[in-house]
Amino acid sequence: MSSTLRGWKIRNARLAGGLSQADLARRTGLSAPYLNLIERNKRRASPAILGRIADALGVESSELDGEADRRLSEEIGEIIADPVLDSTQISAGSAEDLVGRDPGWAELIRRLYRAYRDQRQSVLALADRLNHDPFLGESVHRLLTHVTSIRSSAEILAGQMPLDPADRDRFLSIVTSDGAKLSDAARSLLSFFDDASIRVRSATTMEHVDAFIFETNNYFGSLEMAAAEIRAGFRPGETPHMAAQRSLEGATEDAGRIPSNRGFQSVRRMVSPTVEGEIARIVSSHPALPSAEARELARSALTSYAAAAVLMPYDDFLQAAGACRYDLDALCARFGVSYEQAAHRIATLRKPGAEGVRFAYMRSDPSGFVTKRLPLSGLPLPRYGTACPLWVIYGAFQSPGATVRSFGELPGGEQFLFFARAVEKTPAVVGHPRHLLSIMLACSAADAAHVVYGDGLDRKAAMVPVGTICRLCARLECGARQEAPLIA
Repeated sequence: MSSTLRGWKIRNARLAGGLSQADLARRTGLSAPYLNLIERNKRRASPAILGRIADALGVESSELDGEADRRLSEEIGEIIADPVLDSTQISAGSAEDLVGRDPGWAELIRRLYRAYRDQRQSVLALADRLNHDPFLGESVHRLLTHVTSIRSSAEILAGQMPLDPADRDRFLSIVTSDGAKLSDAARSLLSFFDDASIRVRSATTMEHVDAFIFETNNYFGSLEMAAAEIRAGFRPGETPHMAAQRSLEGATEDAGRIPSNRGFQSVRRMVSPTVEGEIARIVSSHPALPSAEARELARSALTSYAAAAVLMPYDDFLQAAGACRYDLDALCARFGVSYEQAAHRIATLRKPGAEGVRFAYMRSDPSGFVTKRLPLSGLPLPRYGTACPLWVIYGAFQSPGATVRSFGELPGGEQFLFFARAVEKTPAVVGHPRHLLSIMLACSAADAAHVVYGDGLDRKAAMVPVGTICRLCARLECGARQEAPLIA
């Protein structure tokens, strides 16, 4: 978290406790002027001083240096960068001031923006459908044809020229017939719009689940414990895949050789009945999951989390990851999982007091659509668009199956090690495009010595000047720029 947010957090916590600056200074052994500078963001509080302040306030240090407000300020910064809002008069840095001064208002702005995007995407999707859906075009054409026929016949019937009985009956028959056809076409069109299966779906359900993952730090201790209890019920020498096969279908001699993708789904089905109650408790009241659809998607994600915890027990996986320096191929072989499963698991090693190297995780399809994300301090992952085109997550599509890696430096000077691989989700089918997803992990460059993917890279020579998204990037001369920057 930046010093700006930290200063506001300390001030707000002090006022909530009914303390003056002088009172807090006495409790911490700091001078009142120095504490004043910290609260005004003129001096940075070291971890030791922050700990003393937290003890004096009776709170955890994490409450003063937590991730939630940092993520909120990053998202508010992205909202400012939305070109549709034309917020060029607002400094992106003012997001931290807003979050620090009044996080409640900042959270309200975030929710309003999400609702705005949801409605805007729904309107755009419906407009596109009205323009391109062949059923709608044909239905409207039928309506106009029948209306025109009825109108012409009615004008003849109501005209000044007398009609003989045969002609009158013929035009009345046309009106009756086309009236019935018009009614059928209208009912068909109404049924089309009333069909729940084709209504425009919410554009932000995944974003709600992303927020849930952010706010829980992607670590669920109760599910880790449940996974350990499930493993305790295995027979001697039995692997999770074998146990899943036994519990679901009965033991077979090939149970230990199930492909990792099918094996994961078997384990997932095995653990689901055991953890569904705990998962329901976790998602039922979390404020980041406002809809039944979001809660259902979160339940699915947590069931997969529990399955991964059974396949890759936290302590064993943490130890193995450290020993092989986070070599994903080695972890795949050790635990019998896919590259994607191992990559996601190392991004969940965030147990308080027993953390691994902290990684950002990002998954994208070839269009640039981000399907999963977990940010890292100092490295916000875009929520409302594609990331910097220089990130290796996109370059990996050029050589599927190979690991692409580089160091990257953000405009603010933060440096990270990025590595990514494009993996095939389903077997290739002749005549159909390959179904590829790119999986990227990133860690602080300071942790690169603990990660095998930093080996052989000259940090200075391999350091690529990158950004997060073009609208927030100050690198004006970047040849990969796609949009004008918000801040000139």
